[in-house]
Amino acid sequence: MCGKKTCFFLCAIAVAVMGQDVRAQRRKPKKQEVVPVPVRPIKIAPLRDDQEKQVLRSARVIDTLVESNYRKHGIKPNPMASDEQLVRRLYLDITGAVPKYKQARIYIRTKAKGKQARLIDKLLESPGYASHSYNYWADILRISDRITNNVPGRPYAEWVKKCFEENKPYDKFVYEMLTAEGKIWENPAVGYIQRDAGMPLDAVNNTVRIFLGTQIGCAQCHDHPFDRWTQKEFYEMAAYTYGVRTNRSARDKMFGGKNIVAHLRNELKKIDDKYDGGGKYNRFLNANLREVYDINRLLVLPKDYQYDNGKPREKVTPHALFDPQPVLKPGDNPRQVIARWITSRENPRFTKTIVNRLWKRAFGLGLIEPVDDMKDDTVATNPELLDFLVSEMHRLDFDMKEFMRIIYNTKTYQREATLVENELGTDYHFPGPILRRMTPEQVWDSFINIAVTPPKEYQREPAFVQANLLNIDLASITPEEVFARDKELRRVTSYKFRNARDKKFRHQNLLLVRASELPQPVPPSHFLRQFGQSDRETIQGNYDDGSVPQILQMFNGPLTHLLLHKNSSLVANVQAKKTPEDRIDTIFLSILSRFPNEEEKKIALQEVRENGAAGYGNVVWALVNTREFLFVK
Repeated sequence: MCGKKTCFFLCAIAVAVMGQDVRAQRRKPKKQEVVPVPVRPIKIAPLRDDQEKQVLRSARVIDTLVESNYRKHGIKPNPMASDEQLVRRLYLDITGAVPKYKQARIYIRTKAKGKQARLIDKLLESPGYASHSYNYWADILRISDRITNNVPGRPYAEWVKKCFEENKPYDKFVYEMLTAEGKIWENPAVGYIQRDAGMPLDAVNNTVRIFLGTQIGCAQCHDHPFDRWTQKEFYEMAAYTYGVRTNRSARDKMFGGKNIVAHLRNELKKIDDKYDGGGKYNRFLNANLREVYDINRLLVLPKDYQYDNGKPREKVTPHALFDPQPVLKPGDNPRQVIARWITSRENPRFTKTIVNRLWKRAFGLGLIEPVDDMKDDTVATNPELLDFLVSEMHRLDFDMKEFMRIIYNTKTYQREATLVENELGTDYHFPGPILRRMTPEQVWDSFINIAVTPPKEYQREPAFVQANLLNIDLASITPEEVFARDKELRRVTSYKFRNARDKKFRHQNLLLVRASELPQPVPPSHFLRQFGQSDRETIQGNYDDGSVPQILQMFNGPLTHLLLHKNSSLVANVQAKKTPEDRIDTIFLSILSRFPNEEEKKIALQEVRENGAAGYGNVVWALVNTREFLFVK
């Protein structure tokens, strides 16, 4: 693919792809139809004048608070970002992909005042916002297509994505997950609790870490060695949710006291001549026992409890980690009580944690680092700014989209990125965002955006296709109906069924759709996993380290070759231009969202003169292998 002179920018390739830290520089079933499902349309409503003014007022307050820190600490702010830098950053941060060629060109050439604010509004109301937000939260919430054995995760994933499409307030989003009950295809939000099924103590630690920015996991076994949390305090917090169950017994009284699973299996043997005695029907029988509900179950201290403030096997009285304490009255559901407390405005860490997370999404670093390990003595790098952000989130009633609208409209965000690494343990005072590597999903979605022009936006097969088949009442269903449902389920999950739906979006066995529409997570051999996508086993398990497989993918992988496929939108855009100069401009705008400088254009034109049409391909290959492409600047 490469001509002999395609060294242009290649001196940076190994460093870029290896990902050196550039911060150092930096469910009787009707037959299911195969119907492509369009993305839900989003109506873009213009901001009211008073709303727009408030956005700008709040943005200016943020800038003022940041600038006061400049003066206090002798910080020189970075220059304002160019149109080329800003358009690329906004598309990547809000929609998760670089802008298309025409989008970048129009923005750069437009001279109208206030175009930044209008672009921010447009992107926040686009399907890309929900897709990119989903990717971020899927990593935190460890969303997977299979939550536990026989519990499909697709309904939960779809619910999370819908929450961002509808812009559900953050406190309501969290409360619904913490208090959800039922089966996952009836109430998808139970996916959050099912994710830690059978591990009630681990679940408490994960909830506190995600939503309160505090790690108490060490105190599950002993007093925390690095924080003030005692083992008894951990158990007192866990006592609120210890009564939640995630699985019903096959002998539950609702089934008449008999083992309903064994009964149905015995009956299925009579009608299924291929029944093998294994787990063939587990997706129906065991999966419909997976239900979240509450019982009156008391938590006791461990049998080996060793501290003076309690005795082994002593009953634990619920008590929250922070004041003000929730009031648990007789008859109250403890899980609902603690969920109200967690999501309360009075909780000292709930709002602080989410504004700190969102600030980090925009700038690459939080005002408090790590974002999930706050302690009593933790001080933000700019306490006054953090207090203002908390007050703004309350004023906005936890509207995350509106909160981010304010952030993106600040001068602070719109400055050039800082290219020098902020040393560990050193405060960063935000002279601009920090240079950071694209997430795996951003890299993938950017390639898709550059090369693919699907006839319509692709959305995964809706969860109800399988959920309507899987959702059964074990107490009343007949074995004949289970048999029929299983047959239909096998059809709709077969390769033939899926391929009929997806084949127009496939290229060399790659499904060329947004990362949020791919299996969750993808297989280990997939481009996304090789570039660091989480296996969804740990909270925020994405990583940005480089590897040899990444180099091979970028140098000669099918996704890179896709850019030069005859049906690539990049190829179409380049061929539409008449002169080599315009074609080179188109390539740069498509990949880097900017025009080439004189030296770059000279080298690129020389490559085209020496290698003809193949020279354009060499320029494309070289650009996607630069550090500039792989980083958010």
